[in-house]
Amino acid sequence: MNRRIRRAFVMSGVVASLLAGVVAIQLAAQMTAAAAPPPAPPVSLDSLRNSLAAEQARGAALQSQLGDLLAVTDELKAALTSTEGEVTVDGLTAKQLRERLKAADAKLKTVNRLLKEAQRRLVAVGAAPVRTPKPASGGAGSGGGGSTSSTPAPAPTAAPKTFSLSLDLASGGVRASWTTCSASSFDSYALVRSTDSEIHYPPEDGDTLVARIANHATTSTTDAAPSGSSWFQLYCLTSSGGETKTAARTTTVKINVP
Repeated sequence: MNRRIRRAFVMSGVVASLLAGVVAIQLAAQMTAAAAPPPAPPVSLDSLRNSLAAEQARGAALQSQLGDLLAVTDELKAALTSTEGEVTVDGLTAKQLRERLKAADAKLKTVNRLLKEAQRRLVAVGAAPVRTPKPASGGAGSGGGGSTSSTPAPAPTAAPKTFSLSLDLASGGVRASWTTCSASSFDSYALVRSTDSEIHYPPEDGDTLVARIANHATTSTTDAAPSGSSWFQLYCLTSSGGETKTAARTTTVKINVP
């Protein structure tokens, strides 16, 4: 092969390489342009300012709403706290009032009992008023003073037997024994047990009616009292005009049940 033919082949190869390179560059440019994101539209400075102002206004509104919610929450909390305090204070006041009323009622009943006992004793003793002595028949017109005489008061009768209660432990619990009640229009005996020394009839809080006995001659009964300290009191009830009243009561007696 001569030199001209080789030169022609070389020139043809170079030209083909250049053409292939140009085609590759165009293809790469087209692919790059297709993969690139679309150009962003132009944004003005005024639109940016308006958007920022709108976001700031929205944030301020949200902040105001959050403040309102927090204020409502604080008000609800304060109202609940105030209500709880008022309920607690009212509960304590009611409890103190009940205790004072109960104590006043007990004192009033004690005074009434003492007055009734004093009245019964006066009636039983039969106290008579002191009579004024009359002057003697000699009269004051004579020269000397006449002697005077007085009528002696009748001797008092014996005082009635005291209405009393005694307790002792028995196989069935606590055995209560008492003296008979001398009140007229007798109705029944009422034995009341309590968890404290303050006993009432009709029974109140902490009181239990152990027995109500209509037989005047019955002077004892047995109570299955619980373990611990218990207080007992016996009431003598009378009936008149369809109404039952307390004519007498014993003192409160305490006993410890094992």
